[in-house]
Amino acid sequence: MFLRTETSRQTETIGAIAVTALIFTVPAAFVGLEWLHCLMPLPAYYFLSVYGQKRGAVIIAWALGLAAGMTFWTGTLPGLFFSLTLLPIGFILARAERKNDSVQRAGIQSVGYLVLVWLVTGWLIGMANNSNPYLDLRQSLDKGFEATFALYRDSGHFPAGDLEAIKALIAQLRELVARLFPALLLTSIICTVWLNTVIGKWLLKKRDPSRTDREDLKKWRLPELLVWPVIMTGIALLVHDEKLHTLGLNVGLVLLVLYFSQGLAIVSNLMQKWSLPTAIRIITYSLLFLQVYGLGFVAVLGLADVWIDFRKQRFKKDVDDTSVS
Repeated sequence: MFLRTETSRQTETIGAIAVTALIFTVPAAFVGLEWLHCLMPLPAYYFLSVYGQKRGAVIIAWALGLAAGMTFWTGTLPGLFFSLTLLPIGFILARAERKNDSVQRAGIQSVGYLVLVWLVTGWLIGMANNSNPYLDLRQSLDKGFEATFALYRDSGHFPAGDLEAIKALIAQLRELVARLFPALLLTSIICTVWLNTVIGKWLLKKRDPSRTDREDLKKWRLPELLVWPVIMTGIALLVHDEKLHTLGLNVGLVLLVLYFSQGLAIVSNLMQKWSLPTAIRIITYSLLFLQVYGLGFVAVLGLADVWIDFRKQRFKKDVDDTSVS
């Protein structure tokens, strides 16, 4: 019995190493899958929470070694280095899980860490290459827009009038991205932390249905004082000053993402309260994410929760429910 248990434990550990190494390697080695970099913290969060610090750290170390070997062999090792900047988020979330810290505190720590690391890394790269990584990234996006227009132009399927309209649209998008670039970077960090937190908690709950969280994601809410930046942003957008308007757009985009996440928690809480079938929940989430108006509605719902408190009755009745649908 002991040998069977030990063999099962080793098999489970090898499987965990293989899965983690795959998650580390794929976004670095395969073109078009770079967006999977955002899942880099997930294995660390999950395995450190499930197996503890010692065994979880062994899994992560072995997986990193395998990923480094595979990316070195394929010549994509620099891509793995970028992923490494995201990995400590998993350790931060796992530590919060172990110490019963709030989701909000763990999220703030993760976002603050990644902002600091990217700023320091960008500064060091700029010093080493005598360049500005921020401007280099902006220029690479501009080249992407130019390549997109060239693709339409060279396809031969569009008349001159349509090409001019496409060119004007791409120029507008180019200008808008340039103005919103700081907010786009920050929101990408926030979304990365949020995605790993939600998926990680869902996986942990699936592994152990009896698991109880000290704070259900359906119940979290932003500080009420955050409504003042919303008001100030609205004022900045109404002022006829380009710099203030740009500042308002950037702050507004970040606030939109934050209140969207709170609105999504409200929607999830209400669907659980109404005991909607899984199929209906999936359809609802799909409609909300695919429709621009749906995204705006959820964000407004999150903002309105400051005054209405949609989940007040639910909190009192369902304090112990911690599932994330």
